[in-house]
Amino acid sequence: MKVSSKQKALVIGAGPAGLTAALELLKRSDTEITILERDAVVGGLAKTVEYKKCRFDIGPHHFITESDRITAWWQDIAEGDFFEHKRYTRIFYNHHFFNYPLEPVNVIRGLNILECARSVFSYMWVRFFPIKEVTSFEDWVTNQFGRRLFSIFFKTYTEKVWGIPCNEISADWAAQRIKGFSLSKAIFYAFFGRFFTKNKPRTINDVFHYPARGAGTFWEKVAGRVKAYPQAEILMQQSVAKIEHDHHRIVSVSTRNMAANGVGAAVPLERHAADVFLSTMPLQQLILSLDPLPPAVVVRAAQALRYRGLITINLIIDRHHVSADHWIYVHEKTVRMGRIGNMNNFSLKMVDDAAKHTALSLEYFTYVDEPFWFKPEHELIELAKYELEKIGLVRASSVIDGMVLRTPEAYPVYDANYKEHLCCVLDYLGIFKNLHLMGRNGMHRYNNMDVAMLSALDVVDRMLATQPHDFCHQKKEKPVSATL
Repeated sequence: MKVSSKQKALVIGAGPAGLTAALELLKRSDTEITILERDAVVGGLAKTVEYKKCRFDIGPHHFITESDRITAWWQDIAEGDFFEHKRYTRIFYNHHFFNYPLEPVNVIRGLNILECARSVFSYMWVRFFPIKEVTSFEDWVTNQFGRRLFSIFFKTYTEKVWGIPCNEISADWAAQRIKGFSLSKAIFYAFFGRFFTKNKPRTINDVFHYPARGAGTFWEKVAGRVKAYPQAEILMQQSVAKIEHDHHRIVSVSTRNMAANGVGAAVPLERHAADVFLSTMPLQQLILSLDPLPPAVVVRAAQALRYRGLITINLIIDRHHVSADHWIYVHEKTVRMGRIGNMNNFSLKMVDDAAKHTALSLEYFTYVDEPFWFKPEHELIELAKYELEKIGLVRASSVIDGMVLRTPEAYPVYDANYKEHLCCVLDYLGIFKNLHLMGRNGMHRYNNMDVAMLSALDVVDRMLATQPHDFCHQKKEKPVSATL
């Protein structure tokens, strides 16, 4: 039964959280909805981009969840375009490929028996003498796996992703991303996992679903359902420039049409008034867009929140088969790339000619103020070709074409002081009774697609039940597990 509501809601962002909240509100109430999206396509971080008839995600997105509610939601939208895959993932380290989840024989071959013995001894040592004051990612992982395995399978890759030493990353991030997992569990599931599939940790879950033509096509379907409602609209290429408030409520959001930039005179702002506002935009941008600005201490806290950018170098390879992997995590110190996604193995419809070509997506992590972010496209493509050949996966001469995508706020950074800054920002935003935060960047919480959706469903549940919002409730949440 629908809830009778004459209110107007404005949603900032047409990614997984924004689209989920909008469609759920439309299905369950008479709310009038406008979605503002700064990109030219929907999907946010889960969009799919086509180039030369090949299709690339921003880093392959897989559909996996522990929530029955999200599973039902996905299946309803997908309408059969939701194919099950048995995950095949490997780690490349020290010129060897290690299957992930771990397989004992494979690990012994890659590390040798002596290194395996050292790793087990290191783990046993930390069981008896754990780090008592756990403040960093390094402390947390060392307590779970031992210092030897931390240095092999966590340190290099994690520092590539975040660009800061592991001892400067908050332990909160490790607890959230690797919940309830340890070396003993890894070994147990390596030997006996096939017999204990019901409650297998999500970190090593080997089954996921994926649409035939990319993760973004799922969100295009959601957007289509949203637009089918007469009281709903999605405005594309709208960049938020100003958010007016009266110190108690948000009043309006003003946007600039990005498609009109550079055409004629300065592009005027378009003002969007509403009764309630749902935001997925990065918290730093949200605070700095407020008019009037918050107190200086809040502005400084917002400016201290950091984001890691992602550059994906998407290549078309003149080979019908490169590897069987869905992902390869590159822990090798001698190359900059962090992860390789093989789009062919997600779906053969992701490539123009599956009999001849493979579509690879290489991920490079950077801050947007680093020189690497500004490298021209041709230099990045040459780097990707060189590194693929260096690790022995593909000869540079096999790359026949490529293109580059840049995502400035791909990952909210959990540095040592992030919690202090985040709480300051959330405490201030709590004064606005008609503002709801959701999604990865909207909550400054590094979560997966399904958890972003759950945050949106939670917002809608509370809105329709007229429950008070609590932006700091995330500090009291149990951590959510995720893939490596």
